[in-house]
Amino acid sequence: MSQALTLQKPPQLNEFQHPFVQELIRQIRLADILGKYKNWSDELLVDRLILSPDREKLYAKNLNLEPLNQLLTSAFYNAVGTTIEKKTGHLTETYIHLKGKEFSSAVISCGGVLVLYSLIWGYKSLRFLSLQELIESAETNIRHAVNKASHYLDF
Repeated sequence: MSQALTLQKPPQLNEFQHPFVQELIRQIRLADILGKYKNWSDELLVDRLILSPDREKLYAKNLNLEPLNQLLTSAFYNAVGTTIEKKTGHLTETYIHLKGKEFSSAVISCGGVLVLYSLIWGYKSLRFLSLQELIESAETNIRHAVNKASHYLDF
């Protein structure tokens, strides 16, 4: 009797299992020092960075979402900084300056080298069309920062 070999696809990683998303969730939880969002699921918190038509209407009503927006924006750039540190083995410092309706900025240095400077038009604009776009944006920022650091640092 012959046995048929079945080829199985390797298990696909859920996007929430992506290392950057896991670091982002960790940074969100660290930033929530008052525990305001402790009962929110990880998926619900990350989903607040994803733009949807319903959410656009909600933001247009100017509801007081500033504390959550600030927390998510800070967590995103802190997760980028932490990931750069892991990849290079050099300490990173992340500075995030948020202003409501004006330009905000995020600056990350790695081993004393400025590796990322990002202008944000009001931190409320840190939105992505999908979780995949969020991951790709983070990976692009991280790749460029690590490349820049490699010109000045040994790792």
